[in-house]
Amino acid sequence: MKKNTVVMSALMLASAVAFVKAQPPHPWLDQMLKRQRYPSPPGNSPTRGSADAPVTINEFIDFDCPGSAKDAPEVRKTLEAYPTQVRLVFKNLPLEKIHPNARHKALVAECMGLQGKFWQAHDRFLAGAAPDQVTAGVDQGKLKACVARGGEGQVDEDLALAKRLGLATTPSFVVDGIRNGGMMSFAQFKLLVDAELARKGGAGTH
Repeated sequence: MKKNTVVMSALMLASAVAFVKAQPPHPWLDQMLKRQRYPSPPGNSPTRGSADAPVTINEFIDFDCPGSAKDAPEVRKTLEAYPTQVRLVFKNLPLEKIHPNARHKALVAECMGLQGKFWQAHDRFLAGAAPDQVTAGVDQGKLKACVARGGEGQVDEDLALAKRLGLATTPSFVVDGIRNGGMMSFAQFKLLVDAELARKGGAGTH
């Protein structure tokens, strides 16, 4: 009787292990990794992180989008966790029908970038800073002239890319070609980045 009990227990344990192994590592991650990958070239867009990082995250945002502002700490946490493994590429996706001032803010940020202050504009716009705080320290004459002529065309290039990728919500992300429309948590970024690093032979965080 004791022998039968041991055998039954062993069989149950083996079945449980087999069941666990048969499950995907994570349902959301499994779904993401099965998606088709689309090219999302960085072009001349502003970047953060190492230029030769193995994983690239293209971030499409609207400076007037509450979701973009709310997700900013998650993106920042991801960059801090992967200082050499992840590069963030900024892309504009102003939703003018919803946020009439979004395109203007995108142009201000682009034009501030010509003066080396794009990320100042990016961070302060998303933090809800007043216009004079956003543009503090820049040549106002050059800034106004740049905005008046529509910038250097980066905003329109980003919008065209978003259209090709089928992205119509903010924030949206393209991680190594994998599209995801909507906010992403640090946990989700970590799952996807670690999977990409493993696929490429790199190492993730602990």
